[in-house]
Amino acid sequence: MGEGRTNMNIAVIGIGVIGRRHMDNLKRRGDVDIVAVCGTDEGRTASVAAEYGAKPYTDYAVMLRRERIDALFVCTPPGVRKEPIREAAERGIACFVEKPPARTAEEARDIAAIVRDSGIVCSVGFMYRYTGAVSAARERIRGDGGAVPLVRSVHVCGAGLPGATTPRWLYDKDRSGGPLFDQGIHLIDAARYAAGLDVADGGEAVGIHAFGSNVQRPRSEEYTVEDNVVVQIAYTSGTLHTHTHSWGVADSQAKIELLGSDYRLIVDLTRLGSRLFGTFKGEELDERFPEENMYAAEADAFLSAARTGEPSGIRSPYADAARSLELVVNGGRSLEEGCSLRL
Repeated sequence: MGEGRTNMNIAVIGIGVIGRRHMDNLKRRGDVDIVAVCGTDEGRTASVAAEYGAKPYTDYAVMLRRERIDALFVCTPPGVRKEPIREAAERGIACFVEKPPARTAEEARDIAAIVRDSGIVCSVGFMYRYTGAVSAARERIRGDGGAVPLVRSVHVCGAGLPGATTPRWLYDKDRSGGPLFDQGIHLIDAARYAAGLDVADGGEAVGIHAFGSNVQRPRSEEYTVEDNVVVQIAYTSGTLHTHTHSWGVADSQAKIELLGSDYRLIVDLTRLGSRLFGTFKGEELDERFPEENMYAAEADAFLSAARTGEPSGIRSPYADAARSLELVVNGGRSLEEGCSLRL
């Protein structure tokens, strides 16, 4: 930050639902100023900028050149990641990148190299890593010391059902990647983190197989994604993970189950305010975290790292987030090719 300034200058690229959510959280803080926002629609961008007391831009490169920015929130569609991050990295600007971290594994590797070589602070918006239930499960698993034998996760909702208010671009698989890429990556990433697979020896995936179907809603020109996806992942540690996903179930659920010889931990992420329950070494558990704000928590960790240059509090660094991306990309390949993949 410049001399005489105590507040960090923040810019945001992308003014959709998630961009606005971050700006709402930032606006409540007393240690940052939202100085600029960038969107594609000039009129809407001007309106949003006025709401947050920021300058409007429709060209992020111009915004980054003109403004004194300490930290950038990249809340664009997944295909618009690499160039904004490159532009920011060239100026030493810390970046918070919404999930997924890129649209392709190749692009994610390029961005990881940009982040590494520039030395900027960079965090990815896998917000479930900041929930109390995931953190509590991870603490127990890592304290146990061994690999988790079985992991099951499920995320079902009615995003593809008639009458859903889902943005229509999500039904275009070329743009969104479908349920597995757009949403499934969250639970797969959170399961990796809860099971300690982000840091443990044996945390590399060695094989993946995915199945998909359209039962509730047939494919059409307007709907090119699967309704239902099941993915099976094998890790070098011996951990086997099965993830089930659907956009055709009205009763929403988002849960992770960790199973070992003397524990069964269930992480419930269905609603804001996570819950951990089950048994662990003979102890009955039921821990609830009703007051948590995972979006504020991930922003806190990122902004603290951006201010101090010490990134240890960031739970989703870019390089590891790219590993979660690679899993769903390979899951998509397995779906399309109809076969198991050795990784």
